[in-house]
Amino acid sequence: MLIYGHRGASAHARQNTVDAYALAIAQGADGVELDVRRSRDGALIIHHDDRPSRDATPFVHLDLREIRATTPWVPTLDEAWAALGPEGRLNIEIKNTPGQADYDPAHRVGVAVGRWIAANDTGDRILVSSLNAHTLDAVRRTTPVPTALVVTAWIEPLLATREAIRRGDAGISLSLEATLPNAAQVVEAAGDVDVLVWTVNEPDEAAALADAGVTGIFTDDPSLMIERLSGRS
Repeated sequence: MLIYGHRGASAHARQNTVDAYALAIAQGADGVELDVRRSRDGALIIHHDDRPSRDATPFVHLDLREIRATTPWVPTLDEAWAALGPEGRLNIEIKNTPGQADYDPAHRVGVAVGRWIAANDTGDRILVSSLNAHTLDAVRRTTPVPTALVVTAWIEPLLATREAIRRGDAGISLSLEATLPNAAQVVEAAGDVDVLVWTVNEPDEAAALADAGVTGIFTDDPSLMIERLSGRS
């Protein structure tokens, strides 16, 4: 089972920072998951929310130079990729959600991520995910890359899995609370579609998901999960 640092090793370092990504890899994680957005001048920057705090200016209304001046810990996608070293996997979650300041129905952030992948020697180390299926389609129209639909906790996993199969996604990203009770059934229904589960921070839950055949988990504490799972067949 693959172990991804959720926004890096975010139990031990500030989430979605270069330090958090590098620490996850150092702890033995297979890769990291991170959140991509666009700045006003088109830079691909990493942050979970559309602004650094509730009263702050949204990133999409700032150029990268201004983001650097006000929130210097916010990395670019280039910087995050460099922090993974030569073997680390990367799950790029693209944020493009209606109601947020940077929502874009033209899905330009998806196109930009696709172009970034095409311009870099990423091999088979990239998975692109999003809550927005149309954004994933924009990525795939730009460059061939595996995609995974992110599914909220209130959508039934088996229904979501059927939709991922219909769409031709390589994976499906499901919540722990919705998946854990019937994880083996979900894995069986998914067939060749990878089943990824977020956010798993209890070692026994990670072990149960591994027993069910889940492809990978996202965790805030990769070292704790690796310690629990090490030595298992």
